[in-house]
Amino acid sequence: MGKLESLRIFCVSWFIAAACLQTSHGASQQPNIILIVADDLGYNDVSFHGSDQIPTPNIDFLGYTGIILNNYYVSPICTPTRSAIMTGRHPIHTGMQSGVIVGTQPYGLPLNETIMPQYLNKLGYRSHIVGKWHLGMFKWEYTPLYRGFESHIGYYQGCEDYYTHTYEADLVCTSQWGLDFRRDKEVLWNYTGKYSTEVFKEEAVKIINEHNKSQPLFLYLPFQAVHSGNGDSTHLQAPKEYIDRFGYIQNEQRRIYAAMVSALDDAVGEVYDALKNTGILNNSIIVFTTDNGGPANGFDFNAANNYPLRGVKATLWEGGVRGVGLVHSPLLEKQGYVSEQMLHVCDWLPTFFKAAGGDTSALKNLDGFDSWEMLSSNGAAVRSEILHNIDPDDDSSAIRVGDYKLLIGNVVSSWDGWYPPYQLSGDEQALHFSNFTEGRSDLTKGETKLRDRLHKQYNKFWPPEVSSRMKELYTFLEDSEVYARYRHYQAKTTSKINPSQSHNGDSKLAFVPEGHLWRGENEYNAMNLRGSPVKLNCGPKPANASSNCIPSVAPCLYHIPSDPCEYYNLAYTKPEVVTELLNRLKTYVSTMVPPGNQPYDDRGNPTHHGGAWVPWQ
Repeated sequence: MGKLESLRIFCVSWFIAAACLQTSHGASQQPNIILIVADDLGYNDVSFHGSDQIPTPNIDFLGYTGIILNNYYVSPICTPTRSAIMTGRHPIHTGMQSGVIVGTQPYGLPLNETIMPQYLNKLGYRSHIVGKWHLGMFKWEYTPLYRGFESHIGYYQGCEDYYTHTYEADLVCTSQWGLDFRRDKEVLWNYTGKYSTEVFKEEAVKIINEHNKSQPLFLYLPFQAVHSGNGDSTHLQAPKEYIDRFGYIQNEQRRIYAAMVSALDDAVGEVYDALKNTGILNNSIIVFTTDNGGPANGFDFNAANNYPLRGVKATLWEGGVRGVGLVHSPLLEKQGYVSEQMLHVCDWLPTFFKAAGGDTSALKNLDGFDSWEMLSSNGAAVRSEILHNIDPDDDSSAIRVGDYKLLIGNVVSSWDGWYPPYQLSGDEQALHFSNFTEGRSDLTKGETKLRDRLHKQYNKFWPPEVSSRMKELYTFLEDSEVYARYRHYQAKTTSKINPSQSHNGDSKLAFVPEGHLWRGENEYNAMNLRGSPVKLNCGPKPANASSNCIPSVAPCLYHIPSDPCEYYNLAYTKPEVVTELLNRLKTYVSTMVPPGNQPYDDRGNPTHHGGAWVPWQ
């Protein structure tokens, strides 16, 4: 073969290889990856889990027509989960296992860790972050633009006011307060009065609209919602038009919290619409996840809810670590199912890397498992155990191996209850001190009737509040059975939608829960339209559920598939399982690095930097 012929073959081969990365329209064939993280969203705060207070039609739509993750776990608190998402490594291996980064603590996710955008950028991705970081900011090198993201609008710390975008680290010795909002490295002083959920939604839509389709997009969208605001200021915040949607919730805190969730749900819908309208939805993967369980019953000044799960955010009970999660993508071979395979937040990095065409064997020292084929085909589980955490600072740990979960140590026993959602005014006091599920002797017949009446009003408030989004959305699955049902629904409901509430032709996500079909403005008629909410049925709570486990005294063992609410401690009847799980914990302890937490450094106080939180070293 001559040199000219060899050159010709090489050029043709190169051209074919390059063409394989693009469609006929010049769009990348590598999937766009949209990772949406809700902050502090509780298990019982989405209607696809059966919440009968807060409808989440946009999030539900993605779950019901994608994959609902029903055996999915996150870390019990914010910074550890975000470190696991970014590195694919368990927080015990990065020093992120103990608490969160607060104010002027000079530490962050170690710089020797390669993180998700850096991996994806090597495959040709353009990576952007919109929202919360919370993985270190005392030096610029720890901030997003130095770790693989080409743009960032949002904040560095763990929480802040939704409108002033100021953060206060109320420490023991001093109060540290300042603005924490920026575009890239520039502090934004002119966003006061703009609700963060709206800001982040608009920025995400802008990035999608302006993205060059010839390159794959990685959009990391960690919302502020629904975390509480500053501790000494207004804790829960939402625009009035959202609060007005929830008049059937008498309790003010829960009503505002529901409004925060609803604003988040609308934002998710508009991000989806942007993907659809720009023509890149067909080649996109959307993952929605919470970062930890909800801070229920007043924990952290919040009104989230995990019922009927036990515990709250920052605990190792299921209410602290069992996450709200879903995957939505036309690239999935199977869709519209509930995944019961075990999945951990560490798994997202290798899963995305595989879906993006990367060779996962090149990923070293990961604790996560590539779960793309498992999820796509509803295949066999790829992991059989999850280390929830080992925290040497507060002497607590929990692990799940197979169906069994072991807890030992200081598992925040003061927040180990089963907390129902607030409904009546005063529930934030009464339920906080007297667990409603234990039976309240102080609840009068009048209060009981009022609670029941307000509860029933939910079904009357939902239709008019959701009606503005009830225009049917057609996507890549127009010929599927699922969308045939949606078309059937649309044909029966088009005439029932108030034209004054339309969006001038703009498509909006819509979902109607099982058992409901439009019949009139405030009335439903029963019909099984689409799937059932994924609810947990734990049965009646035994009288000794609160006392049969004291993990600070002895390990507690639960069979999670049959007892997700952690009612029945099996440690005394299955000592051999306890021994097995303790041995697994010892193995993990031998691989753990010390927590990276550092003492506060007042040099980072915003008073030294013009009133803003900025890197100070």
